[in-house]
Amino acid sequence: MSTLSRRILRSLVLLVPVVSSSRVSGQTQAPPNCDTIASPPPLATFGGPATAARGETELGLAVGGYGALYPLPCGHEGGSDWLVRWRRGVSDRIDLGFDFQIANQGGGAVGGTAKLAMRYQVNGGFRLEGGVGASDTGFAGHSTNADLAAVIGTTNPEKNWNYYTSLRLAGSVGCNHFLCVSGSGSGHPPDALLPLGAIGAAGRVADNVHFILEAGLGGIFSRQRPDPGLYIHLSFGALFDVRRNHN
Repeated sequence: MSTLSRRILRSLVLLVPVVSSSRVSGQTQAPPNCDTIASPPPLATFGGPATAARGETELGLAVGGYGALYPLPCGHEGGSDWLVRWRRGVSDRIDLGFDFQIANQGGGAVGGTAKLAMRYQVNGGFRLEGGVGASDTGFAGHSTNADLAAVIGTTNPEKNWNYYTSLRLAGSVGCNHFLCVSGSGSGHPPDALLPLGAIGAAGRVADNVHFILEAGLGGIFSRQRPDPGLYIHLSFGALFDVRRNHN
């Protein structure tokens, strides 16, 4: 081997670790975190500003689809979900209950989220609500979550259609174990904050049965993600008012 060839080979050998170290250092400066976020609570408002009357029950059944859209290189996520709602009126303005939601991700994974909720009817066309919950999903790990919302709309029982809109702020905290018994350390999904706006319509099927159609649009913010995402949700189903027998 000539002297020139030996020098070129030696230079290449010395250059390889320099290039490798520069690539590793460049990757560790700003690596994108594309993990699925900690699951939020059920986000559907699913009905206008009324609450269940004292001693009466509201039951809701819905199916929907959702999408979480992120800038590249994180890509997108989505799937379908099923919602069961139960509310019981404890006064003329307040009801209590729960939402239970089963989510099916596009990849086939299934998870569940449960939320305890309270709603307060300020007046006939305005309601406040809030809830706390927990999630256990195969694709987004464990989380605890909470939300607050304001709902305005029409509640005319003589009309075939009433309409509503809501503003909601939801947050989720990723955990290593169910119910966040041990939330410290690594391995849990990224925490997230989701502001969401929704519009909906309630069509009267019978005096105590309404068909609900709702669409929601919001954002996804997480300190672990390089850029915010876009959240989209569509749902439809039936809302039943189970009334007391006064006879």
